[in-house]
Amino acid sequence: MSLTAMHRQRAHHIWLGHRGLLLILGVGLLIRFALLYTTSDMGLMIVDEQHYHILAHNLLHGYGFAWEPDLPTSLRPPLYPFIIALVWKIAGSESVELIRGIQIFLNLFNVLILYWVGELLFDRRVALFAAASFCFYPSFIAFNSLFLTEVLFTLFLTLTASGYVMLIKTGRPSVAWATGCALGLASLTRSILWPFPAVLCPLAFFSVRGSRWMRIQIALSLLLGYVLVVAPWAVRNTRLQEVVTVIDTMGGLNLRMGNYEHTPLNRAWDAISLTGEQSWAHELRREHPDASTWTEGRKEKWAQRKALMYMLANPLTTLKRAIVKFFNFWGLERTVIAGWQQGLYHPPRWFSAIGTLLITGAYVLTMLLASLGLFLAPPADARAHIFLVLVMVFVSGVHTLVFGHERYHLPLIPLLLLYATAAVTRRSWHRLRDGGRTAAAAIIACIGLFVGWGREVFIVDVHRIKELLRLLMS
Repeated sequence: MSLTAMHRQRAHHIWLGHRGLLLILGVGLLIRFALLYTTSDMGLMIVDEQHYHILAHNLLHGYGFAWEPDLPTSLRPPLYPFIIALVWKIAGSESVELIRGIQIFLNLFNVLILYWVGELLFDRRVALFAAASFCFYPSFIAFNSLFLTEVLFTLFLTLTASGYVMLIKTGRPSVAWATGCALGLASLTRSILWPFPAVLCPLAFFSVRGSRWMRIQIALSLLLGYVLVVAPWAVRNTRLQEVVTVIDTMGGLNLRMGNYEHTPLNRAWDAISLTGEQSWAHELRREHPDASTWTEGRKEKWAQRKALMYMLANPLTTLKRAIVKFFNFWGLERTVIAGWQQGLYHPPRWFSAIGTLLITGAYVLTMLLASLGLFLAPPADARAHIFLVLVMVFVSGVHTLVFGHERYHLPLIPLLLLYATAAVTRRSWHRLRDGGRTAAAAIIACIGLFVGWGREVFIVDVHRIKELLRLLMS
């Protein structure tokens, strides 16, 4: 074959791939707008949604990041409410549907970024399948209609991943700086990632090729990009709270609720509803009668310190809870399904039934295939593989110590889909017959998932599952 013919064939393949991506984006857009139309009268039913709405409203009307005039707060990360307020300011309308519409385009932009990362790490086939899988992933289609940070945070996390992949391929300080900025924006959206530079900067130093001085520059550029984004908000918070507060004051409170004597074993996040002597704050009021005058930051530091003391004093209980919270984190996706079951949303019964099957099936298939891909079909560049695994370990590890709610694994789904589609395109299940440590690790991961899901369905949430089935079949 001549060189010209090879170039034509390559251009043809590129065009087919891009045409396929355009088709995916077009169909994804139609599905999302159809859902937006049918949910136009849906209210803000989740407490988190209501909090973000209040904060955005007060920002728009000049009261600052506050619950009400003269009551500034640091309880929530700031970026999502700031973006909402900015969109409302430009549009001249406090429309919830407008924000949901913006989230549609953010989600589809995430599809493009994932496609690009898939091309960089694997090939165009994996990239296209991963983009399609994410575009039509049921939970993310549903979350477009919720007033929550999932869509925005997932986008910034994927951007951080794409930046790091480009960094290890190019070794440019400018790319490191941009990656740090993306990580900072992700941290301002959800504070789970604010300590991650302590992991990422040393990783970049050892992963990027070049002289020692060049690698130092890379690590410092990454840190600089992060600090430039996060530092102004951290200074504001620290002045307001009178203690060092980087992103928000929720982290320490959540750690306390997930680690004290009355924390529920199976649903740690339910500690927020406990009152009286079982409340996480009961001991605070008993030890410090003047706590009502404390700043949010001082309360958070107390809660953080008490949680750590409890964990150290009760290592076996902490370990037992951590194992349960780990399985909760990777549990079946039920946020939207629970909303239907609790009557927060009122779709037709047939829609709820199909939606339940699609949400559950898509997640189970993704996790099982991703388990194969992680061990049997990783990217050729081991440095990128290590980074992706570290991101997932870090996020799941922190939530394992705190709440372990299943909703918090959603931002990792795009990364998991890369491994899942790589497993499909390479038919990795055939390699299980070869045996060896990698095959055993993949099998153990799949068995672990089934054990966790089985415990959830047949033991912990059996009554909720029966009630859900009754509602769907009645």
